[in-house]
Amino acid sequence: MSKEGQSSRPSAGRAKVFFRRLRHKITSTKVRTPIIWWRHIGLKREDVILGSYPRSGSTWLRFTLFEILTGKPSSFGDVNSAFRGLKDHRQAWHVLPGGGRFIGTHEPFRASYRRAVYLVRDVRDVVLSEFAFEQNLGIGRQNLDEYLKDFVGGRKRHGSWQKHAQSWLDSPLASNGDLLVIRYEDLRQDSVKTFMKIADFLGMSKDRDAVERAVANNSVQRMREKEDRLYKEENYAAVPSRPVKSVQPGGRFIRSGKMGGWQQQLTQEQLRVIEEHTGNILQRLQYPVVTLDSGSMSVENATAAPQLS
Repeated sequence: MSKEGQSSRPSAGRAKVFFRRLRHKITSTKVRTPIIWWRHIGLKREDVILGSYPRSGSTWLRFTLFEILTGKPSSFGDVNSAFRGLKDHRQAWHVLPGGGRFIGTHEPFRASYRRAVYLVRDVRDVVLSEFAFEQNLGIGRQNLDEYLKDFVGGRKRHGSWQKHAQSWLDSPLASNGDLLVIRYEDLRQDSVKTFMKIADFLGMSKDRDAVERAVANNSVQRMREKEDRLYKEENYAAVPSRPVKSVQPGGRFIRSGKMGGWQQQLTQEQLRVIEEHTGNILQRLQYPVVTLDSGSMSVENATAAPQLS
């Protein structure tokens, strides 16, 4: 390769990161409001929404559930074609009873949702996963302490984790039996049982052997292999909602999926900041709070915890 070609690569990379950061900042403002309104047009009563805060494990859930419901091997192309997000839900596959679609969103609860699965993950692991994810993309804060101020203060694209979770837990769906709350940790620890519960909620009960095969086919290692194959495909750009490539060497979309990593990686002060804002919601979801007593928590809600799987 010529010296001219070599020198052009870093500048192209810097330009990509610049525009990525710009897009991230713009789409984290109120300019999103009319866009989100438009994306919700056309939802049907038969549709089931998969709600989650970013970096809560929804990709793994969707890949595994795709195999359970369709009996086909999962790949980024097929899964993202079948289980669309709100922005292109009109093209989603009609895989549920009555012609319903399984549509993913990271938005807080909205009144247009009629039936939903809400996937939640310990916020302390979410923080670390999303911070690393944004660093890999070259966007957002580069210092975790500064990042935490934005995170707990709701200065993120989808608002604060605590208000996001609360919007779903206190939604009308939660009181009328049309919301299934699933903890990521339960999904990992007892995958087969929890996926069978999800399939049953969707009206698509499956035998245990099929669920076991789907879980085995979507381990972290196999998910990473699928990601690596995706980046090598000639039609990579044509894959719906394809994961954005990292700007960091070795960075990836599919991370370890580790549970409880916060116990080794967060300082006591960082934990205090997080739990001060999220403590009541953590307790409602049956997660331990380690730095605060109940009187120190700023989220005010005494509603009973939802029934978890």
